[in-house]
Amino acid sequence: MSIGSILVGVAFALVVGAYLARPFRRGRVDLDRAIETWVSQIRMGEGGEIPAEGAAEEAANHCSQCGHRVGPDDRFCAGCGKPLPGSER
Repeated sequence: MSIGSILVGVAFALVVGAYLARPFRRGRVDLDRAIETWVSQIRMGEGGEIPAEGAAEEAANHCSQCGHRVGPDDRFCAGCGKPLPGSER
């Protein structure tokens, strides 16, 4: 048995051990819950209220399906191809 095969075996054992020990780590943060909290804080703004002005402008500058930034004269989203509101010209 060569040193290379021994090192590969040790590396494999470490990877498998790390994978199996994953549920036992303490202090894990639920990533989905953290992201939802951050998004709700951003939507609420700093004052705790949903901003009335700027929300419509921001929605008009981004695709409602994929979030890709769009221009005011765009008829379709460049990211996903969805027809944009007001493009029925």
